[in-house]
Amino acid sequence: MKKILLSTTVCLSLILLSAGVPDALAVGNAYFPQNTTLTLDGSNYTIVQSSNADQISTSGDTLTLLMSAGQEFVLTSADRRVMTNSGNYSYSCSSSQSSLTVNIPVGSSQTTVTVTPKGDCTTSNVSGGGGGTSGGGGGGGSASATPTTTPSVTPSASPVGSTRATPKAHGLKEGDTVSAQGSNDPDIYIVNEHGFKRLFLNPIIFNFYGHLGGFSKVNKITATTRDVFEVSGLFRNCESNDKKVYGVEVTGEDVGMLHHVNLTGDQAVAQDAEFFKKVFCINNNEFNWYTAKGTNFGSVYSALSQLPIYKRK
Repeated sequence: MKKILLSTTVCLSLILLSAGVPDALAVGNAYFPQNTTLTLDGSNYTIVQSSNADQISTSGDTLTLLMSAGQEFVLTSADRRVMTNSGNYSYSCSSSQSSLTVNIPVGSSQTTVTVTPKGDCTTSNVSGGGGGTSGGGGGGGSASATPTTTPSVTPSASPVGSTRATPKAHGLKEGDTVSAQGSNDPDIYIVNEHGFKRLFLNPIIFNFYGHLGGFSKVNKITATTRDVFEVSGLFRNCESNDKKVYGVEVTGEDVGMLHHVNLTGDQAVAQDAEFFKKVFCINNNEFNWYTAKGTNFGSVYSALSQLPIYKRK
């Protein structure tokens, strides 16, 4: 399990939509493509997948978030800790967890929010907010990243409209591999909790992810069930922590290429509100297979409308 230590001076830097171009860094250095466990003051918290900030750090029992306009950060606690915070953001408590969502409205300036959990919820289904102060001194917390979404060595918010199918609704779970039985389509996909799936272009790529259990572990589903999950061709090399997101173009049977999606986070979300829910992590082997070890790429995409939509012919 990958572990990343946090302190007042060491910040998580998990994903950027683009790198090397100053005007393409709006996504923030701390983007979480997976659910991530944060240990703070002896208690475990979950940074929910797709949370986004410029920087996060810890000191003692306080979590500090530096966030820009349009970013959202979601923190949950199975111990039902009270999410006291400096921004007066509402937290909720249910019978199973407490949750805090920090949203920075579009047009706002960069904002610092401190979260200092105190005690636990005493009543189910209540909410509150605000009042926290910055902590000081003490050692940093720790964050351990656990794969929950994609076939990566280290990679929840409801879909827009709340109508998208989820794996659970079809007897599946996030990270399951699937293929349609009783059809002439041999394609194998992996599904995420947001109702999207990605294609393993060929058996070579599928075998790059041995931890998935191989072909014997592929769930056989109907073609109808397969098709309720929208296919996504947005990839990021999480093993190397490449900051860029790529779109895959299938150019023939079992062959394809990657195109850099050269958009800021705001631009991408403006074009597709579910953009970050569609990004799947890949590993070095798959990235190198597509790009001949980083030497062969397709033309740069400057709009999401350029992304090909995969459909087996």
